[in-house]
Amino acid sequence: MAEILTTKFKSDTTRLFIEDIKSNDFYIMCSSIERLDAENSRFSENEFKEKILFGKKVDSDDVHFMIKYYPWQRDQVYTQYDDAIDLEDQNFYAVVGPTNNDTGDYRIFKCLYNNDGAPVQAPPAWNANTDSQIYQTADGYLWKYIYDLSDLHFEAYNALGFIPIRSSAFVVDPVANTTGGEVSDIFVTNLDDNLGYTKVEGALDQAPTTSGVMIGRPDDDDISQIFYYYYGQTLYVTNNDNAVTNLFDIEYYSYNTATGLVEFRVDRDPVAAGVSANARWQILPKIKIEGDGTGASAIPVIDNLGRIRSTTLLNRGSSYNNIVARVVDPLYDFDPGDPTRTDTRADLRPILSPIDGHAHDLIDEFHCHHFGVYAYITGEDNLLIGANNEYSTIGLVKNPEFRDSDWNVIPSANTPVVFDNRIAVTTDDYDKTEVNGTVQQLNSDNEVVFQATVHDIDYSSNTLFLAEYMGPYQNLANSSNSLDLTLNLRNETGQLMRINTPIANNVVEPTYVQRSGRIYFFEDFFPLPRTENSREEFKFVMEF
Repeated sequence: MAEILTTKFKSDTTRLFIEDIKSNDFYIMCSSIERLDAENSRFSENEFKEKILFGKKVDSDDVHFMIKYYPWQRDQVYTQYDDAIDLEDQNFYAVVGPTNNDTGDYRIFKCLYNNDGAPVQAPPAWNANTDSQIYQTADGYLWKYIYDLSDLHFEAYNALGFIPIRSSAFVVDPVANTTGGEVSDIFVTNLDDNLGYTKVEGALDQAPTTSGVMIGRPDDDDISQIFYYYYGQTLYVTNNDNAVTNLFDIEYYSYNTATGLVEFRVDRDPVAAGVSANARWQILPKIKIEGDGTGASAIPVIDNLGRIRSTTLLNRGSSYNNIVARVVDPLYDFDPGDPTRTDTRADLRPILSPIDGHAHDLIDEFHCHHFGVYAYITGEDNLLIGANNEYSTIGLVKNPEFRDSDWNVIPSANTPVVFDNRIAVTTDDYDKTEVNGTVQQLNSDNEVVFQATVHDIDYSSNTLFLAEYMGPYQNLANSSNSLDLTLNLRNETGQLMRINTPIANNVVEPTYVQRSGRIYFFEDFFPLPRTENSREEFKFVMEF
């Protein structure tokens, strides 16, 4: 028995989490000089928090829905959109980059038809004047333009084989305008096996009449002279002067043997429809579309063997949820039941777009259940945090708490964009320790009440920067650590290291409240060194 976790569940979960990020304070935090063994456990999370070195707030504009990156590549076969299959993890869209377009950016196109699985040869070329934003390329593919990414946006946010959905390109949770979708395509499911269909072409010989009469001349003699032969088929008319097209039902047909002209009477007024006097026409088998929506119409594409190879949609209609389509049998010379004939009906399968059409709800359409978080350390940020030593773990933390020197909670609007979580201690005894050395404080019972790792030493200001100072010690009042300003520091051999006086002016404690915040993600890696020239970019791609 199949159990399906639907796209809607995954995309809505992603939506809710992104809304959570945008309405709360999230920080990317870097931790631990030596590599941790990160585990999904309380112990491991606490170890990460106790060794935090610095953090950078995530800007809400740097959080994006992410989709897989499928670049347009010549000779690649792309999956055509189909409402009957699961398109998740399928390359049903392509990203046309600057090397394959003349717009200098990245354009995302959805594949509506792949020419029966043919390899691509020509990328779709975006044109602002294309009303439908649907493009047919020389290789037979049909593409729907969805959105674009600037070169800068692409370079900033692409990560791990994913690209962002540009925020201004969509509504996060759009309200449906209709109760259904449009017809995306009508597939011929037996395109190699159907047979017996005909197409006749010609041009009007005179202006049509308001009574529905059109007189035309066929292009060749391969047209039936039988009275009413094409009754029930369709007449597809295209103006030469303005390319306006119309589709009519043929209600009457006759052939004049003296003049070689044919007469059609159709189901509506061709004059009112704007048919011109020299318009081109085609007689084609009728595609009948039935469903709970309205407005869809299509014509068949017939090859020289009499097979319907595909269909061309003239109107995609709207509000469809259930739909069928069939080719109406021609009245004459088509009888699949006759064993002496080779006629075989074409089987059609209409494909419905997502509700309200393609490009309405990008999150659901792209089966989006990934999101990206981006943050970076600038040169200015680097002046505020430790520009030496190493870190080996990174994490995403929600709503850490910050307090000022009077132990008042700093409101969200005023929390720091970047923070240094080291304790700065100025002491003229700085030369009694070294980087990555250990310093302690002992109480009157000779018990350790504070211990830290020397993360860095500023020899120009006699200042130690202490990290990883949380442990099994009691925090002092109005503090989230156990540093006691009444006690001296001691190095690993027990030598005293006196804090310069006045002590309150020579100790700077971080505003971050130790161990606060909820960890949503963290990862350990080989320790990364930092220098005064470090400029980190942090890119996370997470999946629901």
